[in-house]
Amino acid sequence: MFRFNKDMEYALISLVELTRRDPGELVSARELSERYSIPFKLLARILRSLGADGVVESVKGPKGGYRLVSDPREIHLGRIIRAVRGDEPIADCLDADGNCAQDDCGCTIKPIIRVFQDKWVAFVENTTLDEFARSELAGEPGAAERKETWPAIRM
Repeated sequence: MFRFNKDMEYALISLVELTRRDPGELVSARELSERYSIPFKLLARILRSLGADGVVESVKGPKGGYRLVSDPREIHLGRIIRAVRGDEPIADCLDADGNCAQDDCGCTIKPIIRVFQDKWVAFVENTTLDEFARSELAGEPGAAERKETWPAIRM
């Protein structure tokens, strides 16, 4: 079964938590680490990657932490995956563009791997962090009453 690695799981857990917070509210890496039992050094590396891509912003200082840079409705899962894991195909036999890397190998599953790759890319490029967070929250009391707007942070 296709699955995320720990880096992706931890990135999504952290981003869903940031989505739950008021826009602009800071959350420390230490708080996220302790709340979700995520190894601190690993989480710090993941948050740096997300910061380098502009998904989150880091604010230094004793009351510092991380916050989303953009409205979660504008952040797509594909961007998060690329920030954390880079551009990688779903199967080792595909090159970075999602094409067969082994021409004339007699592979009998090449067409279905390509279809699966295309469907996966379409899914992650068309699913926002907000949609992901809402589906994650669906079973929680009060999920339906979540904020409908996420105003831009002004500096």
